[in-house]
Amino acid sequence: MINESVKASKKEAIVSPVASPAGPQAASRSASPPLVPLGRAAELRREEDTLYTCASSDSLAHLQGSSMEPCAAGASRKYIDEDDSQYFGSSGVYTRHCVRPTRVGCDTAYLRPRTCFTGFQVSGYKRYQVMVTLQTVELPYEGATSTSPHMTGFLTIRGLTNQHPEITTFFEGYAVTDTVGFLSSAMPTELASLKAYDQIDLEHWLNFPSFKELCMQPTTTGDESSSNIMHSVLDGSYSHADYLSNRFIYMRWKEKFLVPDAEIDSVEGASYDGYYYIVHDQITGGVLGFYYHKDAEKFQQLELAPVSNSCCTGDCSFEFN
Repeated sequence: MINESVKASKKEAIVSPVASPAGPQAASRSASPPLVPLGRAAELRREEDTLYTCASSDSLAHLQGSSMEPCAAGASRKYIDEDDSQYFGSSGVYTRHCVRPTRVGCDTAYLRPRTCFTGFQVSGYKRYQVMVTLQTVELPYEGATSTSPHMTGFLTIRGLTNQHPEITTFFEGYAVTDTVGFLSSAMPTELASLKAYDQIDLEHWLNFPSFKELCMQPTTTGDESSSNIMHSVLDGSYSHADYLSNRFIYMRWKEKFLVPDAEIDSVEGASYDGYYYIVHDQITGGVLGFYYHKDAEKFQQLELAPVSNSCCTGDCSFEFN
């Protein structure tokens, strides 16, 4: 969600021209329930340098120095990672949880129901407090063709407008998988509200250091015409298979309606017509995103970290009117 009074500002494109499909779709935002105190959120915000330092193609098994065999029920492993990003604590020690199967997919150590993230959305010189609470998580297995949301949740933003100090929306998220691509031209037609142009997609994805590193990796197809993953992404031959084994999960989040009153389709001074390009770090739990709408200021950044106790305390649900 963004403040509608913010005018679009031109920023330099960082990619070469690419063929594009159909243009973006839209919707809008309003009043909300109280925002949970953000606590450590202010400590999580620092001056931006390189947020991610590991190659995105590194598997979790390699990064954590352990195998990927299934854990025994309730078991966990301690590991130390050298990442010095802002989402790491001073010790750098974390607990690895099993990836748990659900009815049609799975969840992960941080992407699971009732997990809360807090942080900020940055627009120009303004910074707004944000809290995200996941409601459902069913990340699809490889080869799954279901277009049901891979996750859903609530996004609360504070201070966006004077009339409504806090605004909450319900959102749906879709991960980049072997059937949902990085580019709009490689996405199912059912996800039209998450499509823009391929050029726009690349401009946003390339703002993530982990995606740049992923694109520089050589392909494993043996096709000499596609020397690295970037070429495969551009020519439509790339399949982001086994995405759950990689450190970074790439997603798009789309706000759908306001809560608790889903009948309200807009709020003065705010809009949720666009969507977020998202990268989630499976080791640190951090979330980095960029908001896109054709009429909005470009590259408004979302930066979140998981709440220390991982899951929310209290009721994370709403009764929709």
